[in-house]
Amino acid sequence: MAPDSSRASCHTCRATDKVTYSCIQCNNFSFCDGCWSQWPLHVDGAVGWDGRPHEKSNPQVVQRLRQILEPSLTEDEHNIELRADEDTTWFGVGRDASNQPVFQDHGRFATLMSESQALDVGPRWPQLVSFIGQTGAGKSTLIKMLINRLEAASPVNGDPKFPSPVTSSNNDRVPTTGDVHLYADPESYHTRTPVLYADCEGLDGGEAIPKGLQHRSKDQQNRPKDMRESSMSASLVLKSRSSATDRSSVYQESKKKLKKSRHGSERDIMWAVTPRTKKREYAVTQLYPRLLYTFSDVVVFVLRNPRAFESTVLEKLLEWGAASIDKSLNQPALPHAVIVLNATDNVDEKEWDIETTTELLLDHIKGAVFREPRFEEHAEMWRQNGREIITTKDLLECYYASVTAVRIPTRGRYMLMDDQVNKLFRLIQRKCRFSLHVKKRVRMLATAEQLQIYLQAAYDHFSRDLDTPFDFIKQALKHNPIPRDFGGNIFNLAMSIRDNAKDPDIANGGLGVVFDRMRPMISSCILLDSVRQNLMGTTVRLLHDAYVEFCEQAISRYDDVCTPCSYVHPRHGPCCNFKVGHTSQKGHQNKDGRMIGEGAYQSDFDTRKFLVAWIDRLKSDLASLQEKFALSSHMFRESTDAEIAAKLHQQELSSFYGSLGQSSDFISHHTCFSCLRELPEHALPCGHVLCSPCTKSYGNKTSRTKIGLTRCPLHPRDYYWEPPWEITVKPPFAGTRILCLDGGGVRGIVELQVLKAIERILGPGLPIQLFFDLIVGTSTGGILALGLGAKNWTVSTCIGQFKELCHTAFSKHKMIGAPILEKISMTYHGSMYKTKPFEALLKERFEEGPLFGGKTNSAEMVTKVAVTSTTVIAQQAVILTNYNRPDPHSYELPYRFVRTAGPETEFKMWEAARATSAAPPFFKQFIKDTQGGYVDGALYHNNPVWVAHHERRAIWGDVASAPPDILLSIGTGMNAAGQGKTRSARNQPPFEDGEASSSKAKGKSSSTPWKVWWNLATDRFDRLLQCDDIWRTFMAENISPEFDENSNHRRYIRVNPDLQYEVPRLNEVNELGRLEKAATDYLNQNVARTREVAHRLIASTFFFEKTPGSVKQQDSGFTCEGRIYCRFEQNSDEMKALGEFLRSHFRGTFEPFIFVEERGLRSNSFTLGLSEHIISDLYLRGTFNLPRIQISTSKESSSTMISLCLQTTPYPFSADSHLPISGFPRELMTEDSRARVLTAPPTPQSRHPGTD
Repeated sequence: MAPDSSRASCHTCRATDKVTYSCIQCNNFSFCDGCWSQWPLHVDGAVGWDGRPHEKSNPQVVQRLRQILEPSLTEDEHNIELRADEDTTWFGVGRDASNQPVFQDHGRFATLMSESQALDVGPRWPQLVSFIGQTGAGKSTLIKMLINRLEAASPVNGDPKFPSPVTSSNNDRVPTTGDVHLYADPESYHTRTPVLYADCEGLDGGEAIPKGLQHRSKDQQNRPKDMRESSMSASLVLKSRSSATDRSSVYQESKKKLKKSRHGSERDIMWAVTPRTKKREYAVTQLYPRLLYTFSDVVVFVLRNPRAFESTVLEKLLEWGAASIDKSLNQPALPHAVIVLNATDNVDEKEWDIETTTELLLDHIKGAVFREPRFEEHAEMWRQNGREIITTKDLLECYYASVTAVRIPTRGRYMLMDDQVNKLFRLIQRKCRFSLHVKKRVRMLATAEQLQIYLQAAYDHFSRDLDTPFDFIKQALKHNPIPRDFGGNIFNLAMSIRDNAKDPDIANGGLGVVFDRMRPMISSCILLDSVRQNLMGTTVRLLHDAYVEFCEQAISRYDDVCTPCSYVHPRHGPCCNFKVGHTSQKGHQNKDGRMIGEGAYQSDFDTRKFLVAWIDRLKSDLASLQEKFALSSHMFRESTDAEIAAKLHQQELSSFYGSLGQSSDFISHHTCFSCLRELPEHALPCGHVLCSPCTKSYGNKTSRTKIGLTRCPLHPRDYYWEPPWEITVKPPFAGTRILCLDGGGVRGIVELQVLKAIERILGPGLPIQLFFDLIVGTSTGGILALGLGAKNWTVSTCIGQFKELCHTAFSKHKMIGAPILEKISMTYHGSMYKTKPFEALLKERFEEGPLFGGKTNSAEMVTKVAVTSTTVIAQQAVILTNYNRPDPHSYELPYRFVRTAGPETEFKMWEAARATSAAPPFFKQFIKDTQGGYVDGALYHNNPVWVAHHERRAIWGDVASAPPDILLSIGTGMNAAGQGKTRSARNQPPFEDGEASSSKAKGKSSSTPWKVWWNLATDRFDRLLQCDDIWRTFMAENISPEFDENSNHRRYIRVNPDLQYEVPRLNEVNELGRLEKAATDYLNQNVARTREVAHRLIASTFFFEKTPGSVKQQDSGFTCEGRIYCRFEQNSDEMKALGEFLRSHFRGTFEPFIFVEERGLRSNSFTLGLSEHIISDLYLRGTFNLPRIQISTSKESSSTMISLCLQTTPYPFSADSHLPISGFPRELMTEDSRARVLTAPPTPQSRHPGTD
């Protein structure tokens, strides 16, 4: 910063301790306040060469403005500045290797936004101010003044100056600025509404290459990468000129270039096909305005010669607006126009007032609309559209939200210039606020992330086509798509109203009555959804652009399948056929099926006319809701939009369902009947099932892993839950813990012994299911998964229950075992073992409770459970689960996810256990009501690791691409020494070999069911040996240790004890004891491996939560802050038990610790010790409180690892003593801004429900 020149000695009294002022017209002499008026040329009545009193100037202001207006740089120094200014290039037009024009996005917007951090938590809404005008009008100079105006307030040794444009040197004859550059306003840069200044290349520069681009070689113009490298070296040369360039500055410069490279992109300009369209001037005058006008909040037109306004700038103003206004659809707000009359001299003093200048200017040109034929054409076009155009101001306001003029004086009057620049700054601020409020009112205020998405879409759009308009709403919907089943959800609710409404006038009222009753609910859902997804535009606009097609779909479906024919026979009553099932050949039928007339479907209800009227009423409802929303937003300013929308929606919910009768009659497992938008996931004690967004909206976060609800939003007056009903949620970016259990009949006892061994190491009070988010099981493994995860049994309880189930399940029918009678018995009963005793015990142990949903007073199932089964007819693998999740759209699963419409048809827990374990020919198939038959899931997924893999990705999309914390697959035992041996003869079916051979010889399969099931069983038994092969295939296709730099393969652990004897058949109950002993012996010999699993589970209970907005860029890299927490609740018994576990690992001088490091840079690491004080709080009081920590990385994209260390020696499988905590490694500095993979909004399905 410049020295304090305001303390210069007074030219008259020579005082050096007084504030002095400079006089530009008196040879820059300095005078103190007292001597100023005593100087002969300053006495009353004295004037200078411009006829005005000499200006009393602050020397600092003069020095700052002179450095901008009169830069004392050599040509070489000026070129160095231009090269350094390359970093600020936003977008422009260059040439590729074949000399064809290309659009280049240099990533400046993304870089600016990624480098700035708002001081408070929350989104940011950048505002764009574009400066355009004639070449040499002073656009860059004005921006430099606006940026440097706060320089005096900056600390002497503080942060570097904000970049500002390079202004013209005294001898320039060509334009200085090339392309469009983007600069940050220092005052607002770190706020929620940062203002960005876009400096656009002059509109009349012609084909002359701007000086800012002349230094680039042809190769650099063709290759953005080389262009950036040149910029890097140029910037470093500039640094060396001003000061010694140390290594840190070189590193920072290199890092900025890499960041710019990461955000940059290049596009072919498809419309540049003629000599005219290939010219640079064409892009500057046609492409740049479309982009800047479309996205700018304020457009500043800079004019150097005020007398040329009407002939030059007014034409540009109108042409710029006319060329751009019809090139965007659903534009949230028109930009404000600010006209800067630059270098003004000899005007009346009152014209330095903005209002006066604006009024005089607009008055001067008000008749131009009639004088100029070109202006008259524009005016006539608007008049034909119904606009009244009387003055030029009326015409300008067709293209701009407002028009304001401000004067900037010529050089010499520096204090006046500084004052006018400040006025311009405040004017821009005010207009930006107006624009922000307009966009917010119509709900099209874009965050920085959204604006970047829209900019990229606009680059793509206008690089392909200059004439087709860019549609904001369509782009917004591409990245916030309306769900595929939104129309189906409305239809589901309509069906539920028809079936459950207590008022017969509603239930029997037909389509019109039902949908009219639903209309307020649907409109409220649309408002709620648009706010939650931050969709741009008013709800009325969004109705047309996003929702109306789904409403039409719902009405059309209802009309097709729920509206009966209107034909009525005078004696036999009305026709009961619906449109979709009514054929003209069959004619009309009454409720008894009697043919009562000929003809096709008839209807006295005009569905199309109703739909039009219904949509109009829906618009009215939405407009009213929008007003309520705006009023509430004004009244409750501290509440977020989502909170206000949820509160308004809850009022509608209570009224809507209360008017229909019993709210308990309206329950769906396909649709969240609270919002009609999402998938229902969380069952409440009242039976309703809410989606996750509704749970968060109507609940309170009681801890970092729990949300508590005291009421159901569908009927808040009916219930009050004390204590609150708790929903468990996964912490953001925390990993997943998966347990996978093979099938194997009685050998399931081996799996339980493995779990028991792990639990023994964990210690008392820490049941194994606490450490898993998802348990997937097949057959025996499925029963164990249900017991552990859904019923929350301990491992010890599971062992007892399992043994009892085995003895009951393998209870043979009479005559089984008799050589001849066995075949007769199996043919007669359809199975080898009795089904009823097995089912009775399953009902007793698992009870009649539903697998998913249902009214209950017990806590929500914390652990998700999936069990495999197979449909009998289609032979399709399916899974039955206690959770809901969306279907993946990017790939097809090798199984079907089963979820029924409501609690009446939902699988009960015992039914799921029965379906997954119906192993033929040992047990009969399980028939679920009218849903068909199910047999053992082991026919396809005896080792369900692939199911576990797909399910964890489908359930937790936020970490779908990351490896799990642990995926533990447990087998039911093997015999390593005899795996290649052929099974013994006892595995052959109980019929003569000759019969089997004869059947095969004839090429015919046996038609008796028991033979089919036996063949399936023997094939299944052979596949038991393939469980390890399935695991190896899974690992080979998902993890390659050779290229696994994060050692992710160590997270996938397979434990399949070697029994060291021939593996028993799945029905050999008498082998239970021997199996237990063999498994225990194996585990005792492999304690270190079991300990590693237990310790990895312990590590997964800890997670790191980053403080929002804490990511900062430092000289040495990047930093963020946060805390390490535990998944267990504070003051809980589990937390105390965890403390006891950690306490037991103090050995000698060793104490457990947490290790934080940057991957690949061990020096950037530190240790966080778990001291005796911390552990004592844990096991005595159940509280875990670690201090806030700061994590540093050398690069923004660096990966950080946080590990727990419980011992000094490496684990046998991991080959390391450090085990990652949940979710690590993570890219902490970039994970928040990582773009989501989104799909386009779906086209509503035309098929009718139930036509699958």
